[in-house]
Amino acid sequence: SIREGVVAVNNDGVITVLNDSAQALLDVTAGTVGRRVDDVDLDPAVKEFLSSGGDGQSDVVIVTRTRVLALNRRAATSQGRRIGTVTTMRDSTELASMQGQLSSHKSVTDTLRAQTHEFANQLHTISGLVQLGEYDSVHDFVGALTRRRAEISDAVTELVSDPAVAALLIAKTSLAAESGVALTIDGDSHLSALDPALSTDVITLLGNLIDNAVDVSEGSPEARVTVHLDDAEGMTVTVTDSGPGVPEHLREEIFARGVTSKPDVPGGRGIGLALVRLVSAQLGGTVDVTDAPSGGACFRVNLPPARLADHA
Repeated sequence: SIREGVVAVNNDGVITVLNDSAQALLDVTAGTVGRRVDDVDLDPAVKEFLSSGGDGQSDVVIVTRTRVLALNRRAATSQGRRIGTVTTMRDSTELASMQGQLSSHKSVTDTLRAQTHEFANQLHTISGLVQLGEYDSVHDFVGALTRRRAEISDAVTELVSDPAVAALLIAKTSLAAESGVALTIDGDSHLSALDPALSTDVITLLGNLIDNAVDVSEGSPEARVTVHLDDAEGMTVTVTDSGPGVPEHLREEIFARGVTSKPDVPGGRGIGLALVRLVSAQLGGTVDVTDAPSGGACFRVNLPPARLADHA
């Protein structure tokens, strides 16, 4: 009757206790009791955690394809003899979504900071030119800035009709530039105006993928990130980078525990990529990562047309 899920596994790796909450959280039935963990259809990360055993206490947050689970495992003993482990779990999906929203707000703040820094530098330049009496240079400089800003806006709005997604891409372009990374929109992209709820989900997907791509591309030769959007049938969001790529053995785990292929990023990438998979699954879609044709990684989200129609 307790809200937390409880799973007991004996020394032979056989599940001996599985309460109702655990069945719901792991999407299994009561018939799972008596079977080995390795033989049960569980998320690979959850299966590994339940099978690893170990003495003492262990805590971990695992993101499956549909939930964010906070798991705690303790060794179980009887008459001084170890008889297995007991794992409790809580559904932290809603909490993770709130964290994702906070991360999105932080991303917006960082973007505004980057734009403020950019505008401050431009104003200082204009002020210096005015003090020097170089009024023709001021005119040329302001004209160049206006054209550049218009070029960026036009390049995005010609391909992306949804105002919120277009605004995100324009803002992320400035933020990426501050990190020395060129963010571009593939010329074959197309995205129509979206339902507000779906637009919010796409912003979450796109924002996290771009942040990840800019992070790994920073400092690489010809640092670049390319975004491609296609809504011809369903929706496809593709983000490629010039980073080191993702090794094959990490391509599943990178969405589950914030694992990173970049050696100088301690503690992984937080929950950004995990949220991408979670939101994709909630929309009935998938996300995968492959090698980009020109090097780096290629993250692709595929959303089916049937689920998108529900948001129309």
